[in-house]
Amino acid sequence: MTASSLQLDEPVIRDVQEADLPVCGSWYNHYILSSTATFEEAPLTDEEFSLRAAEITASYPWIVLERDGKLCGYAYLSAFNFRSAYRFTADVAVYLNPEETGKGYGRLLMEALEERAKEKGIKKLVSLVTEGNTASERLHHSLGYRKVGTLERSGYKFGKWISVTFYEKDIGTFLEDVH
Repeated sequence: MTASSLQLDEPVIRDVQEADLPVCGSWYNHYILSSTATFEEAPLTDEEFSLRAAEITASYPWIVLERDGKLCGYAYLSAFNFRSAYRFTADVAVYLNPEETGKGYGRLLMEALEERAKEKGIKKLVSLVTEGNTASERLHHSLGYRKVGTLERSGYKFGKWISVTFYEKDIGTFLEDVH
């Protein structure tokens, strides 16, 4: 069989499992140490990452994308703000295996996460994109997110001030009689 005749399985999106967390955590630590995609500056231990995942999955979806048995990325929702009036708004996070970028996996994860958010009754998704992350900006725009504001020089990492831009997307009907 030649390399050109190999068929890759379609990507599968599923709920995160405990066994996935060390791999996901290693990717997150990669982004902590090498990029401004996150403003965290110190890597997380496996235990810290697992505790964070447990807190998030207690209330929100966390999904992974797998292809041919290999994890390629993950995404989750979390509280935008812990005050109760924000309960219909969620924050979006997506991280890919650094070796699997540019293959459309971010889009697949965000689309699947949006469906999970609708099932939970979420009405608005919010995402922070750091200055210079043009791939993320393009992805958000292509999925119908609106740029709604920038916090200029709001983070300091790698010896420079970095701005973050808020993106939002309405995904539900806004009724006055919610509970």
